[in-house]
Amino acid sequence: MRQLNAGGTRFVIAAAAALLLVALPQAAQAKKLQVIQASADIHLDADSSSPVIETLVRGATMTLASAIKMRTRWYYVYFTSVQTGKTRSGYITDDMVRKLYPDLKIVQITAEDDTAAPEALDFNDAYRPVMDWGSSKNTILEAEGRPLGLEKIEDVEIVTFKRYVMGRRCLVEYVFDDDRLAVTRLSLLEHFSDKNRYIEDYLKLKDYTASKIGAPAADQVVWQDPTLKGEEALWGRAVSNGQLEFQARWDIPGTEIRMKLAGGNNEVAFGAEFSDNGMKSASF
Repeated sequence: MRQLNAGGTRFVIAAAAALLLVALPQAAQAKKLQVIQASADIHLDADSSSPVIETLVRGATMTLASAIKMRTRWYYVYFTSVQTGKTRSGYITDDMVRKLYPDLKIVQITAEDDTAAPEALDFNDAYRPVMDWGSSKNTILEAEGRPLGLEKIEDVEIVTFKRYVMGRRCLVEYVFDDDRLAVTRLSLLEHFSDKNRYIEDYLKLKDYTASKIGAPAADQVVWQDPTLKGEEALWGRAVSNGQLEFQARWDIPGTEIRMKLAGGNNEVAFGAEFSDNGMKSASF
């Protein structure tokens, strides 16, 4: 089984994973989109200048991975590669597809009220998510116990657990391709009433990670709409409206780390994806 890194570096990566939290609607699961144009490009990132990982033809279907659009018009999706037959993931613009499901009111994972004064993140929390790439589902079940949920999307299986991570209620998500752990993600099960708190946590986490494993290979602050750029107290609102995004990426031996803070429709997606570089090139 391939490990990330030994000693302190591995601890830092695990600690960072425990703090990269994603607020995603449940309604995004198992919803299908279909290509309506003659051809449609799937991009690596939510940016038309990012690499095209595959081009799909009219009628091809894909699975919606998040109901929150990135940069107001990009869907994050899973799809089956025509080239390899493997399940991959990427971004596609909303004008390229149609929904194969009715519009429903988005139901959030949490039924609890917004957190007005969240406690500081607890770096001393003993729990760490698993990132031993290539681990089998049974290995994860032995480590984590009974799962909250199991889901299959094409050839990919997703196993989720509800955990307290760094003092926060979280959903831990493990993604398996051919029974091999390829991606680890986390989801926040609470919302902050002060949306600026997401930005504060993002910046603290980014700086902490950079101090331990080096500067990110990519570090961007993108204003889609600069209306609120001069009013720093409203930047959290700008994120939730899809006007402002933050994203960073690190590449370390065997692992790619992507951190992103974005939003839309008055919701915030604060998240990260930790993926096995070897598996990603073949399957994601």
